[in-house]
Amino acid sequence: MDVIRNGDLDGKRFRYRIAVIVIGIIVLIIFSLIESLSGKAQGVDENQGEDVTDMTDVSEDYDISGASDRNICYENRIAITFDDGPKGKITEELLDGLEERGVKATFFLIGESAEKYPEVVKRMYDAGHLIGSHTYSHVKLCDMSTENALEEIKKANSAIEGITGVRPKYIRPPYGMYSEQLLMSVNTTPVLWTVDPNDWNTTNAGAVVKKVVSKVKCGDIILLHDIYPSSVAAALEIIDQLKAKGYIFVTVDQILLD
Repeated sequence: MDVIRNGDLDGKRFRYRIAVIVIGIIVLIIFSLIESLSGKAQGVDENQGEDVTDMTDVSEDYDISGASDRNICYENRIAITFDDGPKGKITEELLDGLEERGVKATFFLIGESAEKYPEVVKRMYDAGHLIGSHTYSHVKLCDMSTENALEEIKKANSAIEGITGVRPKYIRPPYGMYSEQLLMSVNTTPVLWTVDPNDWNTTNAGAVVKKVVSKVKCGDIILLHDIYPSSVAAALEIIDQLKAKGYIFVTVDQILLD
């Protein structure tokens, strides 16, 4: 009987040790998972040293400009901006409409397009619109080497300066992707947007107007493109409707600096 009892005791001790080991392993796994989740929550990843801002996947309602503080916004100021131009007669039609309405806009020009339509760029500048860069050939700056990205920015700036006599201070990075360090090295301020009706994806000017007018608030920066006839028609109707609501159109530097 003593042998049997000793055997039972040894068996219990063995099972107890196994249980302790298993519990220890489970605890270690839990702590490892907690540490891993904590690292992800703090944005720790293999690209953390890149300092890359990627705004390609944000929703159109998300404020990504860093320029709009609704608590201090006054006079119902908003900015209407245009990317990817100029494009000859289409941009000229827009400039005609802006002049008729007494509105100043902001244009982010592609360098090679500016070189193609220098007279349109000069008219734009002489009319008092703000002109910024959209790179020379509409590229994703973060998909390029630093050297090539810098060349895209500098080449666009030179093209615009050669026409207007003024080097652009602002840039809208294509696709909303940029590196702070890259832009600091060329002393250029990034300008994104707060309202994007995706006008490039439709010819329905009315739908574009509805998206903008229903969402715009004081301090917003509206993103449009002056390379589509439907976008120009939408832009002018947006201006008419929002002016009727008491909004004042300014260039983006006035939004950023206020």
